[in-house]
Amino acid sequence: MLAVVSIAGACTPSVQQEVDSGNQAAAEVERTMPVIHDGAVVSALNSSVAPLKAVARRQDLAWSFSIINSDQVNAFALPGGHIYVFRGLIERAAHWDEFAGAVAHEIGHVDLRHSAEQAGQAGAANTGLTLAYVLLGRQPSGAEALAVNLAGGAVFAKFSRDDEREADSMAVIYTTEAKIDPEGLKREFQTLESLQQSEPGKVQMWFSSHPSTSERLANVDRYIDEIPGARAATRTGRSDLAAFNTLRGRLQAMPAAPKEVKTP
Repeated sequence: MLAVVSIAGACTPSVQQEVDSGNQAAAEVERTMPVIHDGAVVSALNSSVAPLKAVARRQDLAWSFSIINSDQVNAFALPGGHIYVFRGLIERAAHWDEFAGAVAHEIGHVDLRHSAEQAGQAGAANTGLTLAYVLLGRQPSGAEALAVNLAGGAVFAKFSRDDEREADSMAVIYTTEAKIDPEGLKREFQTLESLQQSEPGKVQMWFSSHPSTSERLANVDRYIDEIPGARAATRTGRSDLAAFNTLRGRLQAMPAAPKEVKTP
């Protein structure tokens, strides 16, 4: 059974509380999920995310990026700067800019303190914020085996969808500033939409907790038009990176990823 990560008291915890809760949750991820520790993979991953890490707003955090060895297509952020990407997302990204858009979205959640605020809301409502809640951004179902207090679930779910929209906007800002084509985020959504038709089990977690793909595509178009420099970056921004191609090659040389990883 996963340990409960909770923050009592004020709705928005202090930075130190946020970091401590994130470290606790990250330890649970390491204990319960198949995190890849291969040195060459970790090095290629860190090189692939370096341009985005450089433009993150919260440079005081000890950002960390890891890969979950699962064929699922998903990513999640924990408080304090722990970003996890599922192997299936990397292997299905046709180009670096698609992967970068997804990672930038998760960085946005941390920079905007979404997970920290959810934790604070959970504490204020006298609920526990479990690892499953952080993973899913919503009240876990019975099948997911970890319950969050029902009284707060509907409010948190609403916040989560609003948070997703804000994180998409930040992803366009980060990719633009990192000189990456921000339309990679749109292409990532289109890939996810296609997978929902052909392999729905691979993207179940993603679609259960995010706004509709059509809405997100329209929103990203609007953000690109509204954010200074973003439209120009669609013409001049990079779409590929050697380190990302190395990362994909390293992963493809490994045994196939498990088809599904269940939270305990």
